[in-house]
Amino acid sequence: MKTKKEVIDNRPKLKVQIDNRTVITVRSMQAAKSWMDRYPAAKLID
Repeated sequence: MKTKKEVIDNRPKLKVQIDNRTVITVRSMQAAKSWMDRYPAAKLID
């Protein structure tokens, strides 16, 4: 029986809340800034 190797992803993950129902995950601060420019009510969450 083969076992799956665990995927280790050390890249940063930032969550941006666009509105009260929509949360997206981005990998860079530049991507988060571009989403926040498009949606003025967006905010960074943990």
